[in-house]
Amino acid sequence: MDEIDRKILKILQHDCYASQAEIASRVGLSTPSVNERIRKLEKGGIIRKYVAILDCGKIGIDITAFIEVFIEHPKHESLFAKEMKKLKEVQECHFVTGEGSCLLKVKAQNRLSLKNLLLDKINSMTGVRGTRTILVLSTAKEEISLNLDDREVELESRGNRTGKKNERENKTRN
Repeated sequence: MDEIDRKILKILQHDCYASQAEIASRVGLSTPSVNERIRKLEKGGIIRKYVAILDCGKIGIDITAFIEVFIEHPKHESLFAKEMKKLKEVQECHFVTGEGSCLLKVKAQNRLSLKNLLLDKINSMTGVRGTRTILVLSTAKEEISLNLDDREVELESRGNRTGKKNERENKTRN
């Protein structure tokens, strides 16, 4: 992945409906070249899917919560992860360090649906010892796009180190 691929990814993260001609114009390539790059990014799994981002409040999903899950033993983790993938309310499932075993980000319609999710689905699972729930009161920032600018700096600095190392090796050979 090079700088042009990162530029294409930045554009697509902010507007996945941008035409390939528009992207081509912005990155200085032909439309067929952009098409080929996007297909490679998709096939390589860098672009996983294209989605519409919805306003939860406007569609009646009023509760966001983070749930710390305490799992009795690591042998239960794979089944737990498999079951979490089935639950539509669970947006994210991360195995973490600290007191808990897992951290979930969930979106629920209301307090009752959150209660049912916790009691009937999560806490009743084999291997789940307990949960701790944190309700979100308001959200100041919620992003799904990745910051590729920091990645560019990191990759460029690696390239500079490699370039300087190669320069030194060439001087010692000559």
